[in-house]
Amino acid sequence: MALNPLRITLGPLGVRSAETGSAFTSEAEAELARFRARRDELQRNVRRGELTPKVARRLAAETASEIRQSLSQQAVGFSAVPRSFLDRLAEVASTRERSRNAASLEALQRETNRLLRESLIEQQLRNREEEFRGQAYLRPVAGGVPAPSLDSLLRFHETATLSRDDAAREWARRQLEAYRPMAPDPDDQRQIDLACDRPDRVNPRLVGRYLEQLDGESTDDLESFAEHALDAQDANACVAAFMLARNAPEGPSLGWVRRVLNGLDHFPDAALVTLRAWEAEARAEESEVARAEADRIAMIIEAEAAMPALQVPSDADLERASRVEGMPLASPDEPIGLAFGRRGFTPEEFSALKAMPSEDAEASMDLDSNS
Repeated sequence: MALNPLRITLGPLGVRSAETGSAFTSEAEAELARFRARRDELQRNVRRGELTPKVARRLAAETASEIRQSLSQQAVGFSAVPRSFLDRLAEVASTRERSRNAASLEALQRETNRLLRESLIEQQLRNREEEFRGQAYLRPVAGGVPAPSLDSLLRFHETATLSRDDAAREWARRQLEAYRPMAPDPDDQRQIDLACDRPDRVNPRLVGRYLEQLDGESTDDLESFAEHALDAQDANACVAAFMLARNAPEGPSLGWVRRVLNGLDHFPDAALVTLRAWEAEARAEESEVARAEADRIAMIIEAEAAMPALQVPSDADLERASRVEGMPLASPDEPIGLAFGRRGFTPEEFSALKAMPSEDAEASMDLDSNS
């Protein structure tokens, strides 16, 4: 049998808490410290004969139950990030939806032109397939069926970009995306991601690279990046700017974080949809980790509330405690071990002394030592 009967249950919870980490840990630890202070107080009352062990355990169990309930309520929907980020996303998405439903004639014309442009590109992709293949595919030296290579596709994409051939550029992007499984090299993957970057679509890999490159940068650099992302209307850059603002510490970053939140009105639709999904997932995960931490602390508190070693003090123990409390306090510069007729502070006296102003505390210590 294990020395700690809750080891099997507490073990996985503790490992998960250590691996994931949570801002809720500090709040849970504070509740644990509060319970232990209450438990120590009950134990002292039992040693003084003011409470029986049965009453002390009942009061400790009641406190443990209250703390478990409090931690459970705090863990529901817990997130270290202010809710203003989620609220602002929901507000912008709702406003944009209402604007879309009541779109003006110009907005309807812009949307119609966009759909016509996409339809034209799809038509050109079908009609010019052989032309694109002839320019991007290479025939092996030993003969055989022509096939594309990463370099040939990247060159074709660059040529199509410089010539502003949208159909050829889109064809190259699709070919590069299909070529991705055959290019395991990280550098090749990075080139493919950059070539396949679409301002109106979110690529999580590009967002991750933005976050990795900007990690640890100064506030001015982050603010400049956010401004460029808004000006370019790039979905990947806008998502990265929001994630950087979400994880930014308070203080000097507050100004540019507020500008990012105010600039959500100009984020592309794809960025808003992705951010709302990611924000909901992140908050759900943070809440789940907080619940696991709350369960771990609650189980520790409930185990300690049993106080199995607590016993009723004997008459000799009560007499000795009364005799010690009747002794005068030792002076601040007097070692307690050498003053057989004096005693140190009890926990209650020490707590009351810390709460007093320094001058009053010194006067009280001098008065007690001279009495």
